[in-house]
Amino acid sequence: MDYDVIVIGSGPAGATAAMYLGKAGKKVLLIDKDGFPRDKICGDAQGRKAAAIMRELGIEEGYRKLPGHVVYGITLSSPNGTLVDVDITTRDKPAPGFCHRRIVFDEYLHNCVKEFVDFKIFTVTDVIVEDGFVKGIKGTEDGKEKEYRATIVLAADGANSIIAQKFGLNKNPPDHFIVGTRQYYSGVTGMTDRIEIHLVKSLLPGYFWIFPLEDGKANVGLGMIVKDMNDKKINLKAAQLKEIQENPLFKDRFKNAVALEDIKGWNLPLASYHRKCYGNGFLLLGDAASLIDPLSGEGVGTAMISGKHAANVTIEALAAGDFSEKFLKKYDEQLWEEIEPEIKANYRLQKLGKKFPFLIDKMVGRAKKDEKFRKRIEGMLPYAGGRQEMGSDGFVEELQNMED
Repeated sequence: MDYDVIVIGSGPAGATAAMYLGKAGKKVLLIDKDGFPRDKICGDAQGRKAAAIMRELGIEEGYRKLPGHVVYGITLSSPNGTLVDVDITTRDKPAPGFCHRRIVFDEYLHNCVKEFVDFKIFTVTDVIVEDGFVKGIKGTEDGKEKEYRATIVLAADGANSIIAQKFGLNKNPPDHFIVGTRQYYSGVTGMTDRIEIHLVKSLLPGYFWIFPLEDGKANVGLGMIVKDMNDKKINLKAAQLKEIQENPLFKDRFKNAVALEDIKGWNLPLASYHRKCYGNGFLLLGDAASLIDPLSGEGVGTAMISGKHAANVTIEALAAGDFSEKFLKKYDEQLWEEIEPEIKANYRLQKLGKKFPFLIDKMVGRAKKDEKFRKRIEGMLPYAGGRQEMGSDGFVEELQNMED
């Protein structure tokens, strides 16, 4: 074999896995179809989950120095337009989250991992399968056909993963798929050290966001479930411009703002649909495994968590000499043991917002008036690490019985 492990894709999931493996002394080939820096359409927010992984890998200090913006909380608006500020921690503590443009963040991760692995710019066109096991990859490098072999392949090559497609593991129903938009702006007024999530009535259970970036820039976009978008026949680009121009919450703030690019769109496969993410000789990571949070749309944290678990199970498989589907199922079990409680709770809340938008109005309205209740909400937010309570029957009942 050429390598112990091939990792396809040097985004957050692939770079994380490759770094854990490289630091453990494994012979790793990390490939990506592009060099760095390169853009990735995203909301650009990274929370505590990503920071915890970077701390473990010894690269958090450099991350905190990247050009971006600290995030201490969330400004939330309900469908009826009520605004409330909720904080994850106090300003005298290190920021729990950041917004870094992915062109900056991904290059930083990639530069950190490069010293531990072999890296090649390589476009995968097919998978080498022998005796029912993945044994390597075929593709093009410098315009020439090439193949590389390894004892196991980790696929972190995004929502359109070649390996996920090859084994029919790339299908989500339309109610477990989000389409998102992104447009960078300068000159949006009223920006703070909070990300903004606006549960706009016409987009529920999707939302409109404004995330702060360095030098007064902002990441502006919206996300909506494909099924709802199709049912309502909504054009997302038109919907985004309409909100900016007509919504009372935004129109004055964007009056003198300048768009720095055209609106771009991308697909987000949601973790609310638990897909199989392993097979003989391979594991799927990040977007390739459909790990996007169904409420917040955040994927960087869960991608990096998947990278860590994939690396751990790969190290075990290399020690055991067992790369069978049966052995590699451990990865799925360990990953979901960590992420499932929050994913389930956030999926329930997503469905609640769609079915009963007035309950979201009640929740935000009470949080605005009642500091004790607001503190409870702060502990339940996805970017705070997430809690099961927010999506529970008891909490829903409490909202229903709450006086306006």
